[in-house]
Amino acid sequence: MSAEQNIDSGLIEEIIRDCFWGDYSYSADDIKKELDSGDERFRLFLFSKILNNSRYPSKYIRALFNENEVRFFLSKIPERQGERASIRRQLVRANVLGEISEIKGLKWRIR
Repeated sequence: MSAEQNIDSGLIEEIIRDCFWGDYSYSADDIKKELDSGDERFRLFLFSKILNNSRYPSKYIRALFNENEVRFFLSKIPERQGERASIRRQLVRANVLGEISEIKGLKWRIR
């Protein structure tokens, strides 16, 4: 994401409620500043919090990160996590990157 992109504070507030569960004391402004700074470690941290904790990981990841960042961050997160994490990773790949593959227990349907 480029630093000049304006991020909706409401979206950041949703992410804080959905992903941080009170274990960190970030405000929407704190997260916006960190994202604007381009700090790769923070961006990976936020990406992983969204991927692991969010009810809507694809929505938030699509809003905050470009496709190259998504690919890069997915490659940085260890594959050896449990089945739930593997499914979430595959869903993000499908929804954000368009890389559809068969996911055990889920079937893609055309509507």
